Amino acid sequence: MSSQAIRSPRIVAVLLLFAGSVALPMRATTLERMSLGQLAQAASTVVRARCASTSARWENGAIWTFSEFDIVERFKGKAPARVSVRLPGGRVGHISTQVEDAPAFRPGDDAVLFLEAAADGSYGVTAWAEGTFRIRKDSEDGRELVTQDSSGVAVFNPVTRQFRGDGIRNLLWSEFRRRLLDALSQSNTRGLR
Repeated sequence: MSSQAIRSPRIVAVLLLFAGSVALPMRATTLERMSLGQLAQAASTVVRARCASTSARWENGAIWTFSEFDIVERFKGKAPARVSVRLPGGRVGHISTQVEDAPAFRPGDDAVLFLEAAADGSYGVTAWAEGTFRIRKDSEDGRELVTQDSSGVAVFNPVTRQFRGDGIRNLLWSEFRRRLLDALSQSNTRGLR
């Protein structure tokens, strides 16, 4: 019997063990959409802000992106005039990582952000794509429209027991602002009980 025939089954066995060990840690995640009220209650800070800059760096073996935002309007919390939002993923040199549903920002982006303060003074976005609402001007009439980052992501609806790509899309800023203020008011009322 040749040594080649003996090595082949060993190689196959090693490859199968490796493939099995890699596949075991993988798990599926099912997200349930959060309402504006739930986001308002979960976030320590809610702001309308404009991205001033972004930078990425290695931290504990992972790439993190830090986006600096100038606050345009405060709805909840006592955020300083400029906040640093820390999110997983980004590009450092020739290496890039992307984390699904983690928002990515560019200088000039205008958004309403539901934020959670971190111990180091930075902020994280509550529920990532769900807590990010982009604001853009309509090219035809110049009105501001709001779209939730997660509006294109299929999220589980426990009532209908289906996955749907709901969320806020192209809602007028004035209507979104009204809904946000209502949600924050209800959140504050619940918190006082």
